[in-house]
Amino acid sequence: MKAEFLLTLFSKQQPRRSHVIYALLKQQTTGSTEYWGLRYHLLDWIGLLPQLYKQDYENMLQDLLSERCLRQSEKGLYILTDKGELMAKRYAEEHYLLQLPLERYTYQTASFMQLFLLANQVVSEWSHQNRHYYPMQIGLRQQQLIKQWFKRQDRANLLDAWKSDLTGFLASLSEKQADRLAASFVGHTHAGLNFDQLNFPKTWDDFDFYLWQLDRYTELIQYMETHFSNDNPMVQLYAFVGKKPRLSDSVQASFMAAKQGASFQDIAQQRHLKLGTVQEHLLTAAIWLPVSDFPYERYLTDDVKKHLSERLPDQDIDNWRFQMVRESSDIQEFFNFRLYQIWLTKQETSDE
Repeated sequence: MKAEFLLTLFSKQQPRRSHVIYALLKQQTTGSTEYWGLRYHLLDWIGLLPQLYKQDYENMLQDLLSERCLRQSEKGLYILTDKGELMAKRYAEEHYLLQLPLERYTYQTASFMQLFLLANQVVSEWSHQNRHYYPMQIGLRQQQLIKQWFKRQDRANLLDAWKSDLTGFLASLSEKQADRLAASFVGHTHAGLNFDQLNFPKTWDDFDFYLWQLDRYTELIQYMETHFSNDNPMVQLYAFVGKKPRLSDSVQASFMAAKQGASFQDIAQQRHLKLGTVQEHLLTAAIWLPVSDFPYERYLTDDVKKHLSERLPDQDIDNWRFQMVRESSDIQEFFNFRLYQIWLTKQETSDE
């Protein structure tokens, strides 16, 4: 990954916290980083680079500062310079940017892609009765899943079903996309072409090809959803991964209890949680759920909104600080403050 890619995640108008962007890419998020991810419109990019090392990230950040593509507006806050904005635009023109970033996260495409590529190789070699080959190198756990999947398959119909279904998906793509994707598969007597052998733009690198693959395999999962039944071999393979729920089980449990009318105190007592944890669960739900799915009106009453709006005249939500509205040690105050920010952010997004 080139440092210039990071420029596409910063803004010329909105100072952004570098540690938030790192945490999103790495998927090391907290309630605070997810909130700022919402404010930056970067939640779609969560977990894109789970292997990203902090020092490598910091080095790239320093390079961009040295090249005057970024400037620091406050400690930890960075903004694009004119040069940085031009570099970001040039990067977007010369490189591949994800078209389905949120779907990639929801479908857990990166995990499925590894399983699919090895499964495709296994089916190909099996169809030629070849048991002596070098399998693609993926994690031991993934290899075990492929063995488990293969044992469950109806060998009499597997090859025809696999070929037919994969051909159907490839036919749904443009001819160029389909040819490139098929050429990248590893199979019997076919090692699979690297990105530099697939006639992609000369400005591309391995990272561009990886993002391109993520979009294609996300499209494959979407195709499977609408065209295949649950007994389909590819669907059974994807079942090892599955869609990522919007909310974790614990957050979902707190949210459902609140939606059914339970107070924070009741939820904390029933679930043996701290009051602050329950409130954080509800804020997480508000961040990730559509506005219509969250009971904002229960907490943000007209009186609460009036109280907050009078004390927060600045139209830029990023400039708000809790101290501006804090009146006591009641933690409900922070919950109302943060929920109000989330609600207004969602209103802004719906207006765009």
